[in-house]
Amino acid sequence: MRVMSAHPAAARRPVYVTGIGMTPFARTHEARTGGLGATAIRAALADAEIAWPEVELLVAGVVGGDLGAAPAIVHELGYTGVPAHVVENASATGSAAFNSAYHAVAAGYVGCAVAAGCGSLANALGHGAVSQQRLDLAAVSGANLPPTAFAMLKRQRMHDYGEPDDAALAVVAKNRRNASRNPLAQRRTAPSVAELKDSPMFADPLRRSECCPIGDGAAAVVLSAQPPRNGGPAIRVAAAISATDQWHPAAACAPDPGITRRVADAAYRTAGITAADLDLVEVHDAFSVEELQYLEDIGLCPPGQAGKQLIDGQFDIGGRVAVSPSGGLIGRGHPGGATGLAQIVELATQLRGTAGERQHAQRRNALAHMIGAGGSCYIQILQCEEPPR
Repeated sequence: MRVMSAHPAAARRPVYVTGIGMTPFARTHEARTGGLGATAIRAALADAEIAWPEVELLVAGVVGGDLGAAPAIVHELGYTGVPAHVVENASATGSAAFNSAYHAVAAGYVGCAVAAGCGSLANALGHGAVSQQRLDLAAVSGANLPPTAFAMLKRQRMHDYGEPDDAALAVVAKNRRNASRNPLAQRRTAPSVAELKDSPMFADPLRRSECCPIGDGAAAVVLSAQPPRNGGPAIRVAAAISATDQWHPAAACAPDPGITRRVADAAYRTAGITAADLDLVEVHDAFSVEELQYLEDIGLCPPGQAGKQLIDGQFDIGGRVAVSPSGGLIGRGHPGGATGLAQIVELATQLRGTAGERQHAQRRNALAHMIGAGGSCYIQILQCEEPPR
């Protein structure tokens, strides 16, 4: 398998997350895409204690935006002549922006880059389609629908492993509980499993409550070749890996079932750790069952055991590994452009020890995981180089 990572002989220098910024995620924002992106970047620059003219590269991950989205962000911040370009990879757009900025710094092309994510999946899908009270799924995108594929995955896990329906609902309950403690999250209530069970079926056995909301928002990360100026913990990017699907028997209508495992293995080799070393994880949980599957794929538990271990509390904040402490896509929200970078914002906050009431005690190694339609997979591993005090 070919993955986008450093060649063993290539000279790669350390890269640090030195600034993070994020707007609240909401169903809609009055500000335009460029304005939201600039707001998140200003917050990240202030956090890094640097000025906009010091940024040598802007990579903007934009979903459903206008032409010239990157220059539009630059215009909001100031005409410094900084190179700026846009990347897009569906749900993994923000992750693609992060990896592009990371590789530019690691390879020595620039000393400081900003990755920003903005734009809404609602814009990409069309406002009319997502604003209907009763969504006509076939009219939106034909027969090949993500809810259908993941409803089948949930049914398959229930058949193969005897996994109870409550396991997927427990994912939602956990992530909504975490989101209720996150002031930037789109969903701030914490329903019980019993309440979630009353939600109507979306694609049997997948309920509406098991699907993430489509919203809007922006997030930004400053990546630097030097540790942070503010004297805080040094958060180093230990791996930034991506790959696209390989052919498999269900390729016409379902994502590659092995892609997460392959990319995770490459990320662990690059970072010099194993899954057992992880303390914090953010995964692509657009649908509840995805979190269960990806926890197994990244090696946190054996196949068929994710539901049981999650119900036992092993993936709670304060458990063995904190999974989706931000609330995940289901709780925090899923604008598209900002999602992958929102994961980095959360993990950096956790590694710094500044997550407040959702702080997880162990904070040395953190992993972010996103899947893009089509399909692709991105995984980043962040490490706190200073031991927690």
